[in-house]
Amino acid sequence: MDLNSTILGQIIAFILFIWFCMEYIWPNLITVITQRQCLIKEKLSNIKKKKQHVTDMYNQAKKVIHDSQRKARDIINNANKDKVLIIEDAKQCAKQEKEKILIQAEIAIQMKEIKLRKKLTKEISILASMMAKKIIVNSINCKDKNCNIENIINNL
Repeated sequence: MDLNSTILGQIIAFILFIWFCMEYIWPNLITVITQRQCLIKEKLSNIKKKKQHVTDMYNQAKKVIHDSQRKARDIINNANKDKVLIIEDAKQCAKQEKEKILIQAEIAIQMKEIKLRKKLTKEISILASMMAKKIIVNSINCKDKNCNIENIINNL
């Protein structure tokens, strides 16, 4: 195989091209790549930090929700206890009020009974006096009639 001047020229051109790239282009590329690697590492560490922060926030939110649910259960339990106490107090008050109303009703009934007895006694006494008056009037009339009849018989 013959090495001619074209191949030799191409080799020299290629070697110069490689030297030029390694001298001027390659260092810039390496710096850009290293800067890019550093930037990517920073972004990844920020992402890990953010992920940890999100996980912490999630756990904290979970804890707050759990505490809120516990507080809500406590409030509901206290409300149920208060409800039972209020109902018992209301029952006691209702019983006392019922007893007061029954006592007042009995007193009112007794008062009406006394009034009615007085009224009945008064009416009975009026009726008795009227009956006595009629009996007396009838007995007087009977005596007069008997006397008149006896006088008539005697006169005859």
